[in-house]
Amino acid sequence: MSLVGGNIDAYCLKCKLVLAHTILFKVKGAVDRVKCNTCGAEHKYRPAAPLPKVSTALVGSTRKSPAKKTTTVKAPVSDAPIQWDLRSRNMQAGADIKSYSIKASYQVRDVINHPVFGVGFVERVVTDKSVYVLFNDSVKLMGMNVA
Repeated sequence: MSLVGGNIDAYCLKCKLVLAHTILFKVKGAVDRVKCNTCGAEHKYRPAAPLPKVSTALVGSTRKSPAKKTTTVKAPVSDAPIQWDLRSRNMQAGADIKSYSIKASYQVRDVINHPVFGVGFVERVVTDKSVYVLFNDSVKLMGMNVA
């Protein structure tokens, strides 16, 4: 099992190779974002190189493709937006909001400002290198204390 702040092999779009990456955060237990240890680029986790694009069109073909069925997938309902709204409304005026850094350390009840996800509330410290943070759309596993 890969931990936030640990290393994992991933495909780097900048290097065009499968290289060692540092795990930045997870979403629902799956690695979501990584940082390349070679070039420093941050990107979504890709376990392997993308397959080359192959054209499926047949030249001169008169055969019709079957109609595709569309299915609606219902996403699970999350109460994170409601919890985040309650927390933000009950936050004391002048509360200390820390700028998020993967190198910093956080505790339960800390309020952070992430450059991408916005204001978040530290829910739980998982390990000495990861915390769960409640953002306005979901709870994310974020890294901390990573050198």
